[in-house]
Amino acid sequence: MKYSNFLPLLLLLFFSTASNSDESFFGNPEIISLFKGANPDHILLVAFPDQHINRIQGVSPSSYRRRGKYHSSTWSQRVTSQIADEYHLQKITEWPMTEVGIHCAVYLVPDTQSVKKVKLQLADDGRVEIVQRMHQFKTQSHQYNDPYYQLQENLHDIQIDLAHGISTGRNVDIAMIDTGVDLIHPDLIGQIKYFKNFSPDLARHISNNIHGTAVAGLLVARSDNKTGIIGVAPDASLFALKACWADKPNSFAATCNSFTLALAINAAIKLRPKILNMSLTGPDDALLTILLKKAIADGIIVVAADPGKNSDNERFPASLKNVIPVQALKRSDLNKSLLGQSIDAPGDHILTTLPNGTYDFVSGSSLSAAQVTGIVALLMELKPDLTLDEAISILHQSALMPTKTAALRKSNGVNANLAVLQLCDEINCGAY
Repeated sequence: MKYSNFLPLLLLLFFSTASNSDESFFGNPEIISLFKGANPDHILLVAFPDQHINRIQGVSPSSYRRRGKYHSSTWSQRVTSQIADEYHLQKITEWPMTEVGIHCAVYLVPDTQSVKKVKLQLADDGRVEIVQRMHQFKTQSHQYNDPYYQLQENLHDIQIDLAHGISTGRNVDIAMIDTGVDLIHPDLIGQIKYFKNFSPDLARHISNNIHGTAVAGLLVARSDNKTGIIGVAPDASLFALKACWADKPNSFAATCNSFTLALAINAAIKLRPKILNMSLTGPDDALLTILLKKAIADGIIVVAADPGKNSDNERFPASLKNVIPVQALKRSDLNKSLLGQSIDAPGDHILTTLPNGTYDFVSGSSLSAAQVTGIVALLMELKPDLTLDEAISILHQSALMPTKTAALRKSNGVNANLAVLQLCDEINCGAY
């Protein structure tokens, strides 16, 4: 097909030229009724070059008359009519694409005919350069009805609304090792697929579950439920594995140990999630290293909070090879580069879920790691076999600031929208 590269332009020019006419496509009730009443799978677009288009004198080549007849070369009108008669199609409308010298027509294939067969026949017709179904395109941003979404500046920074036009983490399981979670929080009801407590004697009261509830909200808080906030991957499912407990009642800070973490990691390996989030940090641990290496060998992508270069002796598991380390990007760091190997994500005054159905602003690399975990979930919806190396490469690339998007970027941290678009460019997500 010689003109396949012009397809997006064809549809764009069609809508722009039609709207400029007194008797436009949109003003023709007969054409509108045909489009609305027809099975969209039975509508074909056909295009071919017409050297006469720009030679028409005295009239606008893009002006329309009723029934799809308009001022254009009579040759092109004869061709479209011949095609309709020969293939027993109904011509809905036709128009000249004056800027590229192409004439286009839209046909309705009767229900009694095979669209696939007609399409193949037209593709072999020497008069036809393009034949395709009439594709539909949608804008990729989204207006959420969650009342606190406007306050989630971190998600605006990473352009989550644009990313959600392509992926929301559907069919991706995330394991989270943390404190417990408020399982009846309005934004988390139905989002927790599995829960188990590995520190039952230390952390029964809900006040011990602040950290885990906050991380869970950033990961999977429901969207468009007219409640609270949205998560980075609102259609992902969460395995909540409780291995930590609050340092004191109502404290965001929490503590875990080798034993409870080992039990939780072991359980995570059995559950076989796509991603494991560990928004915690501590010293190197031989037992946990063995378990995490097993998780990684099994294809689980592990994301961990990284406190930064000033805590080199307390950076595990972020310091472990093949774990994705994530640092907090503060508002004051918008034009700074943090630790080279780490992924940078917003971590300053992040609005998220807290126990007892509440919300508040919290800060730290724990929240940054949760957001990166959510972005990986968006990627894995699009490519379930996404590898660790692919994920790391895409995340780092999204943190760059290409010239064409510089005006849209608020930080040099990870960007969910650019990450999703980069993967789509590689795997051809379709009309995204």
